[in-house]
Formats: sequence, structure tokens, C-alpha cells
Amino acid sequence: MSINRIIITILAFCLSHSIFAANEKLIFAAAPTHSAAETTKLYTPIINFLSAKTGKKFTLEIPATFIEYSNRMQAGNYDMVFDGPHLSGWRMDRQQHTPIIKLPGKIKIVIAVNSDSPLSKMDDIQYGAKVCSFTPPNLLTMAMLSYFTNPSKQPDLIRVNELKNLIQCLKSGKGDAAVLRDKLWVKAQKSGAAKGLKIIAQPERSYPERTFTAGPKIDANLRAQITQLLLSKEGQKAASLLLKKFKKKQLVQASPQEYVGLSYLIRTVWGFE
Repeated sequence: MSINRIIITILAFCLSHSIFAANEKLIFAAAPTHSAAETTKLYTPIINFLSAKTGKKFTLEIPATFIEYSNRMQAGNYDMVFDGPHLSGWRMDRQQHTPIIKLPGKIKIVIAVNSDSPLSKMDDIQYGAKVCSFTPPNLLTMAMLSYFTNPSKQPDLIRVNELKNLIQCLKSGKGDAAVLRDKLWVKAQKSGAAKGLKIIAQPERSYPERTFTAGPKIDANLRAQITQLLLSKEGQKAASLLLKKFKKKQLVQASPQEYVGLSYLIRTVWGFE
């Protein structure tokens, strides 16, 4: 083969590779905490905005269940994800994802019991106690369970959804305690829903809010571009439905240091060991 033919072959390969890379889809997903219709409504403006501004093809994937979501995440199928900080930390540790943008604020848990309960501290809800909680791997639940480093001492979970159901679960006597977010507790106090309840534990540890992470197919330059775009006025507008849903005013930049070590929260969930 002549030198010219070799050069032409190399150039053709490089051109075809660059065209493929340019047309390759970047898969975006979010934790399946909303219906498919609402998920489409919340995230389509964001991926359309990023696609238009970066020239990349962002595609929204909507998993039907958390099992499907976690399986596909563990397989490395997602290039950009929006979910809790413990899952963001796991991807950072295991899949070279980088936290880039997050909702503002911090997440802290509180442990509530009925006012006449004999329970008075965190250690009182270890093995044998029943705790009303959201279904794992919800961050609040995993943060509470992480307090008991010996799995044999972890309390039993009474799994419910929605704040009102957590409180009803506790008041009905189904659970001995309930794990809540501190802000949800304040809301329940203001509404009167917390009447007859008290807080016995309020761990100091706090966690970042829900976070966007970018995977290894999104290189440093594209990560920086996405970050700048989402922090811009146009980006905040594209995320307006998402911000409204979570009652936030704006997106803010995330620092990877905030997520160091958070993957330990998810370690007891199957597939995340």
C-alpha cells in the first residue's frame, strides 16, 4: 500500500470516527420519583436546551422502576444523571462521573416519635424498633440506617411514601419512630401535622441537594460548557419547571469535594456494594 493510500485510509477513519462521535447520543436520566409524563415535562426543556447549545444529542431515558434505573446506572448506560447525592457520590467513585450542578441547600434528617414515647435518643431505635420511612435507597432512609454501622442493629422499616403518610404511620402506632427531613418537620409543625410528636435525634451531618453529574463520555471541556450553560439565565429558564417542582429559585455549581465518601450510604443496597 502506498504512503498516500495509507494517509487517505487514516484520514477516512478519523473523519468517520469524528462524525460518529458528533452524532453519538448522550443519555440523560433522573431518579424515577415522578410519573413518565411529569419526568418528560420536567427534563425535556433542559436536554433540548443543552442539545441546541452544545451541538450534542442529549436524549432523555425514563426508567419505569428504580430496579431498572439502578441496573442501567450500574451498567454505566447513563452519561448525565440527576438524583440524590449518595448516588452521585457512588457514580463519582465507581464510574468517573463528576458532580457539576445541584439544587441549592442542604439535607438533614430528624427522628420523630410520639410525645409519650419512651424512646429518647438515636440508639433507642436500633434492632427491634420499627421506623416509618421512605423506601430505600431514599437518602433520608439511608442516612438513618448508616448511623447503625452493624447491620444487625438496624431497625425494621415500615415503608411508606409522602410526608403525610410518614406522620400518619407514626401516629397510628405502626411505627415507633419516623425519619423525616428537617425542613419537612418544620413544615409539619407549621401546618399542625406534627402535633403530638417530638424530635429525639437531629444528627449534625448534612448532605448536598439533588445533583447533576456528567460521565466520562462528557469530557472536561463539555462539562465546563454544560455547567456554564445551566448557570446562565437561559439555563435557569430551561430548568424553571424543575426548580418550581423542588421549590428552588436557581441551580448552583456543585463541588466534587462535597460528595467524597457519600457512596457509603448506598453500600447496603443490592448492586451498589
